Amino acid sequence: ADKLINFWIEQHHSGHPAGLKLLLNLDLFEHAFLIDYGTKKADYIEVFMKTIDWKVIEKRFNEK
Repeated sequence: ADKLINFWIEQHHSGHPAGLKLLLNLDLFEHAFLIDYGTKKADYIEVFMKTIDWKVIEKRFNEK
């Protein structure tokens, strides 16, 4: 069945969703933002959200 799932992964090495098609992935582990944003994780998230190409996400969502 087609389902939309919000999936959280809390560890680098376990809990990854096998067999799911990702629409959008936001990496919040320190390696993703520390070099460019230091401890300003909120700034990293803000830039991430502003740069999402929603047409690409919509295309992924509509693909079967």
